Amino acid sequence: MNNKTEITRRQFLGKAGAAAAAMVAAPALAAKKADLETQADRDLDYFDFLMPRVKFECDRRVEDYWSVFPGADRNLLQAFNSVVRCRVKYPPNCSNNNPHWGQDYQFNAVVDFRDIKQLRKYPFIFMTAEGRYKFDAERKQNLKQYIDQGGFLLMDDCVFKGGGDYFYQSSFAMLEEVFGPGSVKRIALDHEVFHNVYDLGNIGLPYMQGVNHGPRGLFVGDRLAIFLSSTDLHCGWTDKRGLWFGRRRGHSHKESLQMGVNLIMYALSH
Repeated sequence: MNNKTEITRRQFLGKAGAAAAAMVAAPALAAKKADLETQADRDLDYFDFLMPRVKFECDRRVEDYWSVFPGADRNLLQAFNSVVRCRVKYPPNCSNNNPHWGQDYQFNAVVDFRDIKQLRKYPFIFMTAEGRYKFDAERKQNLKQYIDQGGFLLMDDCVFKGGGDYFYQSSFAMLEEVFGPGSVKRIALDHEVFHNVYDLGNIGLPYMQGVNHGPRGLFVGDRLAIFLSSTDLHCGWTDKRGLWFGRRRGHSHKESLQMGVNLIMYALSH
């Protein structure tokens, strides 16, 4: 009996074609990554401020991952630039909630906690998603190093279907693991982050939707280094016409932007 596996010519050509495509794709992807990194370095030389998004994997059963609503970032950066006259790069080809999910080039920078060298280039980074997630040991180590060396991280829960705080819970648990139990603390309303540009002392953290755990953060000495929000500030940034988020709670697109501006100004001045 002949045990040799036989394949048809079509199958052979299909496998050969896939292998050839992989050989072509690998250098192409590497080149694309190199191009993005080169562009990022040029941007850092030209612009005074960029706000990178953190790229990471989360539970795929949710709809919105790390790349949701690049237009929200654009709205915040425009609000920031109206207060501080400097060269700010705006994410291209996006506005408000369009597109729903952005490509890498539609953010003014993209970072990954696997790359501490790239992280160190930015004093302020932003991370959001709907789903649960876990960082591996390398990412946890780089997160701690980035924060200990002076970086600032805004972590904001993109609330799942108006209620689930899955990203918030994952973030809280990870921070307590990396920095120690009790390291995530409630931020008092008299803290300067609520008063430095806009006075939000009467409301504290603007509440767009979801489970409101109040303002939480992680401090390195006296410096607030991580701001953890469960109230979906980011979705508030998208809502320029005030149609979707926060209206029932008395908070608005304007207040979510003001909170974002306060956070950027705090990070840049500490």
